[in-house]
Amino acid sequence: MKLRELMDQVKDLPPDTLVCAAEIDEAFAANIAGIETVEGARIESRKPDGTEAVELANGNDRVVVIRW
Repeated sequence: MKLRELMDQVKDLPPDTLVCAAEIDEAFAANIAGIETVEGARIESRKPDGTEAVELANGNDRVVVIRW
């Protein structure tokens, strides 16, 4: 995936939308498998170091998920 393709997929989202990554399998890869916007996500914890736990259901938050 190129940056242009990523930007096209998220161009209409508010700038404060959370971005999170989800692993499809155990291997690391250079290519992104997909990007989706999840409307009903729930932020479970916000740690002082900036890491967060996100549940992709049961909530009212919008997040962008990058799957690889």
